[in-house]
Amino acid sequence: MRSLSKVLLFALISHFGVLPAQNTPVFDEFLYHGKNSVNPGMFQYSNPILPGCYPDPSICRVGKDYYLVNSTFGYYPGVPIWHSTDLVHWKQLGYVLNRPSQLMLKDCKMSGGVYAPDIKYNPHNRTFYMITTGTGYGSTTYVKTDDPKKCNWSAPVALPSVGGIDPSLFFDEDGKAYILNNDAPAYEPLYSGHRAIWIREFDWRNDRVVGEAKVLIDGGLDISKQPSWIEGPHLYKVKGKYYLMAAEGGTGPNHREVILSSDSPMGPFKPCAINPILTQMGLSSDRIDPITCAGHADLVETENGEWFAVFLAVRPARYGHENTGRETFLLPVKWNDDQPVILEKGTTVPYVVDMTPEMRRLSKDNTIKGYEPYAPALLWTSEGLSKDAVFIRTPVGDFFTIEKNGQLRLKPKNVCIDQFGNPSFIGRRINSKNFYAQTTLAYTPKSKQEFAGVVCFQNDYCYIQFGKTMNEKGEEVLQLKSFSGKEKKELKDEYECLLSRKEKKQKVYLKVEVQTPEEYTFSYAFGRPDSWMVLGKVKSSLLSTLTAGGFTGTTIGIYATTNSRNFGR
Repeated sequence: MRSLSKVLLFALISHFGVLPAQNTPVFDEFLYHGKNSVNPGMFQYSNPILPGCYPDPSICRVGKDYYLVNSTFGYYPGVPIWHSTDLVHWKQLGYVLNRPSQLMLKDCKMSGGVYAPDIKYNPHNRTFYMITTGTGYGSTTYVKTDDPKKCNWSAPVALPSVGGIDPSLFFDEDGKAYILNNDAPAYEPLYSGHRAIWIREFDWRNDRVVGEAKVLIDGGLDISKQPSWIEGPHLYKVKGKYYLMAAEGGTGPNHREVILSSDSPMGPFKPCAINPILTQMGLSSDRIDPITCAGHADLVETENGEWFAVFLAVRPARYGHENTGRETFLLPVKWNDDQPVILEKGTTVPYVVDMTPEMRRLSKDNTIKGYEPYAPALLWTSEGLSKDAVFIRTPVGDFFTIEKNGQLRLKPKNVCIDQFGNPSFIGRRINSKNFYAQTTLAYTPKSKQEFAGVVCFQNDYCYIQFGKTMNEKGEEVLQLKSFSGKEKKELKDEYECLLSRKEKKQKVYLKVEVQTPEEYTFSYAFGRPDSWMVLGKVKSSLLSTLTAGGFTGTTIGIYATTNSRNFGR
């Protein structure tokens, strides 16, 4: 009788979408589909190579294998790691910081957490290192592994004497190693944004820094012009000469990459003849489909001696507003006057790039299918969460289960998404100006504090929630609410739909899509997705970095709480 009841229940759900009342939200599949606005040819690739909030790229090569990492800020797991053999097809191996013991984010801001990771290989002990800044939760730390493909990195090694942000490693041919980082200058700053690039020796045999730290760059290329935020340093050795590359101008429209050279890793460093070697600063603001804020680069050399740069840039949708965050781009590097140049001054970052002869050769031998960022993608399957899935800060407790039929049960927490904690949220990065996301929800709320549905999340002050709850009268409703504010959350829009007796017993389909560049449309259907009804539209700029501040892009996913604070009522 019990097995027969299960069969009848499954048939009822499948045919009519009718479910028994329940307090644990149950989601069917969550489908996301972004769209690419360009179509590269056979011997071309499209930028960005990693669309969505994948900023601050760092890259290294060992043999035929290239590895790349990105910042993750307040999201968990930390530091996605990518693998390629041709620089075009990238496959995500997983995350470097994939255990709570490696990354415990409790109450930091979403733009705190993991800043600017750097990945480098030490040939002297055949070990990979990833070093990063623990902003708001710890000090500079690094982890290491003998094989990134295992996704099993060591416990963090703390370096409390290395302050500031953006640490990077350099392993020299003579066995010595160095750590570079951004920090305050050695004296009282002269102006807002006055920073310095420091260097100190790193004893990799004993996991410690040694000797005195030294300033390599004070302020920027020309301190008399008061350049702001010299950061993201990387050191290279090419044909016996040392090159120090860094970003200045802040990670906004004035972002630019500069380079200096020296005969010693400890300096003194002299600016190269051509600077900046990458920027979109000063270009026409009314150009079509602009790419802006380019900088924070890292260089890599192929086996055959070609050079490439990965860097971050932004694709604003309109008037400087962008929801996809800072993304990873790739360009070949030219050497002029014994120095690298990523992009000539006044040139726009291209969306479509011709492969170099070396890239064609590498692609011919490539066996990695690679990441298809704009293909329809599920947030989870019966096998588990996808590699796209992220949590807001480090997960606390077990709050979801995935059934064999692919349904996900999301246990609501007494944590609201604006409380700087770990809410019951599972999401992924929005990676396109034009996308849609759809899921199905079965849920019966019991009070106005309970909510379950979809959320578009930028940070703890700026987000949009769309799902089922109860109103002040104790009536079950479908609700759309948006909040905004850099420091104080304010209710911006609210829409409600009172549910009928029949609709309360049915699954509800929820869809978020971009119908115009200026707004997100939120639609629903009951029972089956035959005809969609629009509940409301919200300006997409609400979720942009320009509105919200900080360094992260927008994520979208599922969310449930028993502590929904109904602002604006």
